[in-house]
Amino acid sequence: MIERKISLITMAAGNSIVLKETLESFKGVVDEVIFGDLIIFPEDRELMQSYKEEYNINIQRLPFNYIFQVGFANVLNYLIANAKNDMCLYTNTGEYIQEDYGINEIINSNPECNSFYFKHAVETHRWFRCFDRGEVQWSGMLHEEPRGNERPYHKPIYCMGDLEKDMDNPFKAAVLNSVKEMVYWNQLIKIVDNPKLKEATNDHWVNFAKQEYNSMKDRLEKKGKQYEAMKTGNFEMFWEDIHTSNYFNETKFESGFGLNFQGARKDIL
Repeated sequence: MIERKISLITMAAGNSIVLKETLESFKGVVDEVIFGDLIIFPEDRELMQSYKEEYNINIQRLPFNYIFQVGFANVLNYLIANAKNDMCLYTNTGEYIQEDYGINEIINSNPECNSFYFKHAVETHRWFRCFDRGEVQWSGMLHEEPRGNERPYHKPIYCMGDLEKDMDNPFKAAVLNSVKEMVYWNQLIKIVDNPKLKEATNDHWVNFAKQEYNSMKDRLEKKGKQYEAMKTGNFEMFWEDIHTSNYFNETKFESGFGLNFQGARKDIL
């Protein structure tokens, strides 16, 4: 039997402190990490770079507005294309293996399966985020799902836990929250404007996007040069605006749209 080794796929705009805890939990389970570098603050990139050798990280430097422009599935498919292994497992920064049910053993003992899921200790959703990239790919502008010739395994390979994002610097946390808002709202607006872009995104999100369409557009416009910089890819404009405008002094970071904000998880569903 040919051993199926796993490439871990992750990406971030920051949160390099908690990233180490995520990577540490997968140490010995995966043999490489493909990291999508969308990092905003240089000190976060320096910290992330310090993990490179210990966790065998293949860093893919991406434009800071890349997800904003092309959506989540396109970014994830780009990252899995750069993996050395066909079996790829995607996890978000701050997620970790709370209980390993024998990830490697399960994957290698069931060669007829090409898709595997993990569960959460509290939530009931099944996350099918581990699959053979040659047969399955990501689909959807946001809340993306794998699609292809899936032959799923019937039990979870591990239980996932959540860690709090980096809260050592309230300003940086607020900037990352604002970036996340812009990314999500822009994808939701896009799937209303062009339904063909929906792909695997659940119809719930399409209906939600239609209901909140005008509100999201208005809130994006209120971000001023931040939003303009995300649209144009002008990082210098973005950097100057977050440090000179009054936006972060005037804005309270609570979302009626249920984004998972740093330090305060809020879910729509």
